[in-house]
Amino acid sequence: MLEFFQGFVNHAQVTLHIDNLKGFNAHHQAETIFKAFGRAVRAAVEEDPRMAGQLPSTKGSL
Repeated sequence: MLEFFQGFVNHAQVTLHIDNLKGFNAHHQAETIFKAFGRAVRAAVEEDPRMAGQLPSTKGSL
């Protein structure tokens, strides 16, 4: 799992913070981490009709 996220961070040139606060079963912890990651990436790149064509970034690019 570490290798996947390290590769993503290196190639996408982004900062990524993952905090796994609870859980004992490693399988369920991995599931929740990947699901939250997927939702966060979708929210970051999905067009928002309220933004009227603007990029969802404070820096002006993705």
